[in-house]
Amino acid sequence: MAAIPTPDQLRDAAQALTPWMIDTLSAFVAAPSPSGAEQPAADFLEGLMQDMGLDCERIVLDSRQIEGLALFSCPCDPDGGRHNLLARHLPPAGTKGRSVLFNGHLDVVPTGPESLWTTGPYLPRVEDGWLYGRGAGDMKGGIVCALAALRLLRTLGFTPAGTVGFNAVLDEENTGNGTLATLHALQTARAKAKLTDFDAVIIPEPFGETLMSAQVGVSWLFVTLTGRPAHVAYMGQGLNPIEAAMAIMADLKELEAEWNRPENRHPAFADVAHPVNFNLGRIEGGEWNSSVPCTCTLGLRIGYYPGMDPADVEAQVGARIRAKAHALNPALVVEIDARGHRSPGCVYDLEAPAMRTLADAHEKIAGQRPARLACTATTDGRHFRLMSDIPVTNYGPVARHIHGIDEAVSLESMQRVTAAMAQFIVDWCGVVKA
Repeated sequence: MAAIPTPDQLRDAAQALTPWMIDTLSAFVAAPSPSGAEQPAADFLEGLMQDMGLDCERIVLDSRQIEGLALFSCPCDPDGGRHNLLARHLPPAGTKGRSVLFNGHLDVVPTGPESLWTTGPYLPRVEDGWLYGRGAGDMKGGIVCALAALRLLRTLGFTPAGTVGFNAVLDEENTGNGTLATLHALQTARAKAKLTDFDAVIIPEPFGETLMSAQVGVSWLFVTLTGRPAHVAYMGQGLNPIEAAMAIMADLKELEAEWNRPENRHPAFADVAHPVNFNLGRIEGGEWNSSVPCTCTLGLRIGYYPGMDPADVEAQVGARIRAKAHALNPALVVEIDARGHRSPGCVYDLEAPAMRTLADAHEKIAGQRPARLACTATTDGRHFRLMSDIPVTNYGPVARHIHGIDEAVSLESMQRVTAAMAQFIVDWCGVVKA
């Protein structure tokens, strides 16, 4: 065995580790973890990390401790004693390699009708090189890759010379408050001189083995319109808020188109065809088929560029909604509630030494430089980028149908990403013989 493992050895070891990755990810997917109810997945992962001999700490999500932070979002679910898991591989005594934190979320989005899935969303299956199930891609597969990278090095007889952390968090899909809680805990501990920061952060989100160069901001708004109910026989006496909601959404789409014009784009998104998306994700309204409805509530997701303040965006969009509602009928009552994501966009520094090392590691394994992605979604990377000086990006496996039906992750891609993560640990943290 060489003084350090070679890329060929890492690739071969990752391939040999595939059965373990399949078994581990299958059990992980089979532990349902919708946002607000992640405990089955947390229990599974805690047991796995303890079995790997990792020092594992629970970080309780307490909104009271973080509600004053700039990136705090109004919760969608009660804290309820839920907790993140922060596990660490600690280096042998006397070694002083650099450290890395792999940060991934436990929660998954709703499955939609289970009848539309080929098999149940929490009944994982492997077919034609893909592992299917809710969360397989977004993002339990990436978490397994990170753990597999450490396991791979151990199977080759090496151990990292620096701290390697694994942070599994809550609430990424709706607020990001889980990662915020861990970052707050790390910074508080650092201030008390009990713990040092990590030297780099990798978030293994399923963006196809790319390095994320930028991401948009996202805000969630809940818009309730109150009209005037009436019997349909006297429809002219009523005021239909559902019909008004459709007109308001059409008007917001005009604002979306305006922000997407090439001259209005942030430079990081100059080459992205449609970087900003306004999504009508939920609609609730009406009481009776034969009555003009009284209320309608829209659940909106508003995207925007880095550098745009969430409060300013919400004020601009809110003013647009109110103006359109007034133009439709001054008697239409509008209430706007901001809950969930209030997540500014950011641009990542991919020229930081740690990020260049990650790009080099991918090239050694995959034979080519990783593409850079300006992402039209948000990730927890914003917390590290905007609240710390720790270099960070997203790098994870190829997945398909995330947030959709028959979500799946590529096993071949998981092999490459695992090997590349192991290569990064070799090059960044250093390794010593176990």
